[in-house]
Amino acid sequence: MQRFLKKMAGLYELLGIIFLLMLFLSVLIQIIMRNIFNSGSIQLEELARFSLVSLVFLMIPVLTWRGQHIIVDIVILYLPERLKRWFSAISQLLVMVFGLYVLNAIVTIMEFNWNVRTPALAMPNVVFYIPITLGVLAMCIFSLAGAIITLRGREVVQ
Repeated sequence: MQRFLKKMAGLYELLGIIFLLMLFLSVLIQIIMRNIFNSGSIQLEELARFSLVSLVFLMIPVLTWRGQHIIVDIVILYLPERLKRWFSAISQLLVMVFGLYVLNAIVTIMEFNWNVRTPALAMPNVVFYIPITLGVLAMCIFSLAGAIITLRGREVVQ
């Protein structure tokens, strides 16, 4: 199971890199257009915004899987080893619950606004929210897997 999740994290990382390149290119072209041709592009600006949002949400599960997300562990550092495992597992489960809450919020938004289009690219909300939904869903899966792995006393294979 850990190998599958590692491959899944690798896929998300690859998608994140693609969106990072899209962000870089759209901003670079925007800079060139504004400074050389005195003309901007609202479509490129929206593409950059979409790329940034997608990059962030697709990298959240990767960082969750690797344990490289922001962790406040000052309390956990001073606990006995057995309690450390439980606190870590509980915090991962809380992350999963938060992710499920966010997924529920996305479903609620999509019930009424799935076909609303973005101003410049005319991209439907349902398309705009795909990377966000995939990122939060994977974060939930990786958090649950991390909690199970932690409770079993094993290490995450990176």
